Amino acid sequence: MKNLKIKNLKIRYKITIWYTVLLLILLVIFNVFIYTIISSILNQSVKGFLKSDAKQVFSIIQSEGYNIHLDIPYRIIDTNVYFVVFDANGNTGFKSSILPQIVNLPIGQEQLRFVLINGTKWIVYDTPVLFNGNIIGWIRVSRSLQYIINALSHLKIIMFTCTPIYIILASLGGLFLANKALKPIDFITKTAQQISKGDLSQRLKLDKTEDEVGRLAVTFDYMLDKLESSIKKERQFASDASHELRTPISVITAQAEQALLGSRKIKEYKEALEIIRDESKKMQHIISQLLMITRSDEGTYNFNFEILNLNIIMEDILKEFKKIADNKKIKIYYESKDNIKIKADQTLLTRLFINIIDNAIKYTNEFGEIKVNMKKEDNFCITTIEDTGIGISQEDLPYIFNRLYQVDKSRSDRGAGLGLSIAKWIVELHKGELKVESKLNYGSKFIIKLPLNI
Repeated sequence: MKNLKIKNLKIRYKITIWYTVLLLILLVIFNVFIYTIISSILNQSVKGFLKSDAKQVFSIIQSEGYNIHLDIPYRIIDTNVYFVVFDANGNTGFKSSILPQIVNLPIGQEQLRFVLINGTKWIVYDTPVLFNGNIIGWIRVSRSLQYIINALSHLKIIMFTCTPIYIILASLGGLFLANKALKPIDFITKTAQQISKGDLSQRLKLDKTEDEVGRLAVTFDYMLDKLESSIKKERQFASDASHELRTPISVITAQAEQALLGSRKIKEYKEALEIIRDESKKMQHIISQLLMITRSDEGTYNFNFEILNLNIIMEDILKEFKKIADNKKIKIYYESKDNIKIKADQTLLTRLFINIIDNAIKYTNEFGEIKVNMKKEDNFCITTIEDTGIGISQEDLPYIFNRLYQVDKSRSDRGAGLGLSIAKWIVELHKGELKVESKLNYGSKFIIKLPLNI
């Protein structure tokens, strides 16, 4: 249940919580480290002071043989510091207002000891007094550790008091920074919500920065541009495709209905069936090209690259078009001085040349000419298909490779506007280039450059 609640929190709150938890852990570790270091330093310093005190007492001790006494009355001037001098037998000689509990401790062999007296912690140090290498007495020095305990207690209070205050302030600061950092994300979310309602014209237009949010905004705007363009194309594509298919379907329906109205001559039935056949072929051609475009978009077309003789392919294609060209009294000239072999997909390459030559025949009037030339240049095959047709205006030239784009929209018998789009896709698939040069009323020239070996 708790995990579910955390998952439902906004990102800014999640960031603040994780930041606070991490900061709290780091502060606890830091406080423990600081407390340990300061405690160690204070304890080491008091040990050093204690040994220094012992040396001071030793400096004023006088010995006559195995007897020791103080040269002058002496007292260590420091708060809570006491000393006592023992003879070799452990009897008390001289003492400085020392507590009985400290005096009664057994003599230790130059070691630091901690004792608890009346709730106060003391540190005790014993050092021997030597004469001719023999121990003639002992010096005991002691210090109260209460001031260290008080200092460490105050340090704990400061740490426990300041840490929550610091955590609260840091959390508020973290929340403020998270809000500021995520503000562009909120704007992106609102924009996306508007776009989801159908408003594809919305853009972020945030200030360009090189941080993650800036790159996200630029990528988001770029994606929206592509998405809007793609949706517009798809809508236009669906509209034009339905228009192209509606005409032959209407013709087929009309011919069938007229044929069914009553008894008619065999010649009239034959004419109706021929019209239905021609319109069916037109529909089949449109659907075939639409299917090829769909497969290219989805990346599901199965390519088969092999070594091909391009001269033979072109000659076979031109033979297929000869009858159509003769019917329009169009002459086709073909020239190729090189024997050109290329690695390509035969089906796609055939479709490429068919689409461009078919386009040339459709847009070339009677008694026109079409010239096809193929040659090798370096490691490329350059194919030019030039006609003397109606040509393309400079306004239409940038759009002729767009799907379903028709230069002469008033004449639906000249195709669905898919041929050149498919041709360009095939050329790009083979890592080649497709260019066009055209002048209105003077004809068009298509230049296809394909690498011989991809």
